[in-house]
Amino acid sequence: MPAAPAADDRPPVRTDAITRWLLLVAVLIVVMVLVGGFTRLSRAGLSIVEWDAVTGAIPPIGQRAWEESFAAYQQTPEYRLVNAGMSLAEYQRIFYIEWAHRLIARIAGLLVVAPLVWFLWRKRLTLRASLPYWGIAILFGIQGAIGWVMVSSGLKDRPVVSHFRLTIHLLTALALLALVLWMALGRMRSAAPPPRDHDAVSGGPRMLSWILLGAVIVQISFGGLVAGLKAGHVSNTWPLMFGRLVPAGLLATADTWWAALAEPLGSHWIHRWFAFVVAALAIGVAVVIRRSDHATDLARGAAGWLLAAVAVQISLGIGVVIFGVPLWLALAHQGIGVLVFVLALVIVHETSARTRTAATPVPVG
Repeated sequence: MPAAPAADDRPPVRTDAITRWLLLVAVLIVVMVLVGGFTRLSRAGLSIVEWDAVTGAIPPIGQRAWEESFAAYQQTPEYRLVNAGMSLAEYQRIFYIEWAHRLIARIAGLLVVAPLVWFLWRKRLTLRASLPYWGIAILFGIQGAIGWVMVSSGLKDRPVVSHFRLTIHLLTALALLALVLWMALGRMRSAAPPPRDHDAVSGGPRMLSWILLGAVIVQISFGGLVAGLKAGHVSNTWPLMFGRLVPAGLLATADTWWAALAEPLGSHWIHRWFAFVVAALAIGVAVVIRRSDHATDLARGAAGWLLAAVAVQISLGIGVVIFGVPLWLALAHQGIGVLVFVLALVIVHETSARTRTAATPVPVG
């Protein structure tokens, strides 16, 4: 007689068409974030001075069209103050980088709407069940609008975008990624078995994993401020800044101490040391999950990979500082940051799933 399944066993992983579609959208969001980072680091983000959601999908065709686009760029502060004397060929290079970023965003939006319509037509989803997926489509549109508001802030007086708008743009992308992945993970399991006891389910792993995810979001937010302010260039030494662990005047760079934290010196210092808060929380989550009888294999695996990712991320961050923010190292730092976020989200989903009962099915549509 076969042995009865353990109380914390979960049903087989489901990978239906809707789940695969969600995972594809998640991959495209990650690609968008990385291409956006490359665009920023290449100083190509301000090369397209208009936002044409439809016609902008096609780059200029012909010499005259390119000259008109270049003439519009020459009126911007970035050309006048940074790239004066740039040739048309040099302009085309940065244009295509920003154009590729926008094209990927358009493709991602299309790959949300078109399959969703198909699933409705084929009755794979009911209209009511499709509402959360339409929420993803709407959030894509909002993300595009935020992107243009961000770019427009660098086309007026100074050739830099608002660091607050850049951070909001980044966090909106991560909110999209979180929503898509959460829905995909939920669909990959048809149901979760009932917990053995309420105390075990509502205890350490779930609470600590949510705190960890919050800390990761705070750290990424300061990373966005550092990127927007180009604060990575403030200091090229580690662990000391200007010969001290706490640089002089850290909280005196603005009218209030909290405003000083959004200045180059303050944001760099916070981002530098808050990484170790994230590391401590990651260690705590890994220990608690390892000791838990109710943790899933996915949660255990994600916790282990998270420890490695955080260690790599801190090492990359130190390298970015010491070597003066080289493009490839800064881009790797951003990519591993997204991985840390994804792993933390998976852990939250898995530990939160233990509060569900077998009577609460994941909606199929």
